[in-house]
Amino acid sequence: MDRLATIKMLAGIPEDDTTYDAKLNYWLSATEQEMLAYTNRTEFPEGLESALIDHVVLLYRRDKTNTPSDTQNAPVKSITEGNTTITYGDAPAPGYTLIGGSLIFVLDRFVVRVVRVR
Repeated sequence: MDRLATIKMLAGIPEDDTTYDAKLNYWLSATEQEMLAYTNRTEFPEGLESALIDHVVLLYRRDKTNTPSDTQNAPVKSITEGNTTITYGDAPAPGYTLIGGSLIFVLDRFVVRVVRVR
């Protein structure tokens, strides 16, 4: 099963529905390139395939619910000091990427394992 078919299956998108194919393919390509750059590799390792697919499914679900992909990467809109409140804006900060949060943790663990093997 190819990546796109796997993503559609996990996301509950019918195989014959091509509405999201362009977005899914873009997210696949962009996330793969970011993962390669983050891990300083030129070929995509098999060990990160499931992380890539899971992340694209997450991006699809967030897009369907119109939830910003990572609100804490947006610039701070306001800060209240009494009882501490921080509000983030809608626009992503400069340097925003598709990968973040738990995927960074996965990539860090992968890099540590690869370096240890070398």
